Amino acid sequence: MHTSTTPYCGYPPFRRKPESSIHNVLAPGFRRSDDTLPSRFSLPNNRNKEKGFTLIELIIVVVLLGIVGVMGASFISEAFKGFFDTDIRMEMYEEGKSAMVRMEREIHIALPNAVQINGNGIEFGVIDENSMANVFGQYTETSPSGSASITDRTAGLPLNTLVSIYNTEWAIFANGSRTYRVTSNGTNPMILDRNIGPASPYHRFYAVRPDAVRFTIDGTTLSRSTATVAAGATLGVFGGNQPLAQDIVPSNGLPYFTYDPGTSTRNSVVSIHFAISRNGEIVNFHKEVQIRNVP
Repeated sequence: MHTSTTPYCGYPPFRRKPESSIHNVLAPGFRRSDDTLPSRFSLPNNRNKEKGFTLIELIIVVVLLGIVGVMGASFISEAFKGFFDTDIRMEMYEEGKSAMVRMEREIHIALPNAVQINGNGIEFGVIDENSMANVFGQYTETSPSGSASITDRTAGLPLNTLVSIYNTEWAIFANGSRTYRVTSNGTNPMILDRNIGPASPYHRFYAVRPDAVRFTIDGTTLSRSTATVAAGATLGVFGGNQPLAQDIVPSNGLPYFTYDPGTSTRNSVVSIHFAISRNGEIVNFHKEVQIRNVP
């Protein structure tokens, strides 16, 4: 009996490629090779799965954000504090500058030798510059002592103008003995209210304001006050305080006011030193003011 068998081609039965195998049925794009299944039949790859945050990672992020937030808040706080401190210093500077300008302007036109330092304040008579603008300020008489008139080189002063002749110290100004009142009205020679005492060796006279001025520090307040000046009468009491600046303290331990009398070769000098202390900030002010010294 003859039995026909299929020739052995070298493939195991499970690896043989029949004509209608799955490899021929599937489209070419779905197969990788002759020896592997299509990728859609392969096992999933766990490495492609997305991972979440662990608790430790979240804690680290929260801590880092907290550190950044604290640093940012500190930076912003310091910036605002700098703006605030600058604003305070500018306010203090403007306040002190305004007070200094006011004092300098009036002290500069103080009557020669009519200046006194009194505790934490300075007192002085003031030249009436408005009245002096129309006259020369020197009389032509050789020695007017004992008479009641003087003749200016150009013009006369208005009625009731106060005139100082040869004031040599504060006490003389304060007792009014060398302060006179014009009783004529713009005439030249000028008629005075009484006979003239000692005459100026420089033939000088000055029109004087009817109010002397005092700048003083009372506690921590810098203020301005005035006193009435009258011909032949004692100086009035200072009053009518007008605050100029607050929170005043000494500057580097220096006195608020000093007065250096002049000589024949230089003017008198008033030195002003003070500071404003506010909210932990200090601004210092210093000024030297010259006063004419020809009585």
